[in-house]
Amino acid sequence: MFQSFRNSFGSITVASTGASLVQAELQGKELLHDFGDQWQGWVSGAVMFPFPVRMSSGTVMKFEGVEYHWPINDEKHRAALHGLTPGEEFELAQIANGIQASWTYDGAKDFYPFPCKLTITYILSQEGLSLSCRVQNLGTTSLPYHMGWHPYFKTNAPALNPVPAHRLKKNEVSHPGGKIPFEGFDWTEEVDGAFFMDSIKHGDTTIQPLSTITQVFCPAGAPFVAIEPITGLGHPDFPWRIVAPGGVDEVITTIRVGK
Repeated sequence: MFQSFRNSFGSITVASTGASLVQAELQGKELLHDFGDQWQGWVSGAVMFPFPVRMSSGTVMKFEGVEYHWPINDEKHRAALHGLTPGEEFELAQIANGIQASWTYDGAKDFYPFPCKLTITYILSQEGLSLSCRVQNLGTTSLPYHMGWHPYFKTNAPALNPVPAHRLKKNEVSHPGGKIPFEGFDWTEEVDGAFFMDSIKHGDTTIQPLSTITQVFCPAGAPFVAIEPITGLGHPDFPWRIVAPGGVDEVITTIRVGK
């Protein structure tokens, strides 16, 4: 199922699967690559919860002295990838100036036994397109999470400014490690990693970071680049966000065109 919305500031389309932002136009500019009927295979625009991208440990989520062993869904890198939500069905509704998607999780999976409700909101305004996630803890214990989105932006020649000075080193199977200097992108080869970026500008498009690191993915020669605002990785240097029992937490990022 898809839900579309348009106002004087632009237009968006959201899929119920993964609450995925699959189309976005701001100020007359189409921002996102169109994968056609292959969009789910690329996890295009999906919400990633309770961790984005590739888990830093591969498959083991550590929280408050307990290890939670996630199943591998990225065989190439022997890792858990993109969390729970990209394949889940959200309930969509049109709201003032945008679209809302909601999903309730009962905590039934032993590798993430934390019941919760996510409310994803996409709003078009003169400030741009805001993407927000409200996490409500429905359980009786503290809930750990990180959050991210997976939008693919149109491009013929990727160029991100300012170029980050540091990135997270990757091991032999691409699990992120410690902070190291970064000397620049080579777009003739695949780019896939977490980069330290205080601000993100892609042409005339600005993406507000959710944390000090942003995930960037671009296959060699691809006409798109995934610029993924993420809150963290469950990595020792980026500890879990925590929601108290019965509590809520919210993260918001914004995409803008022009100044």
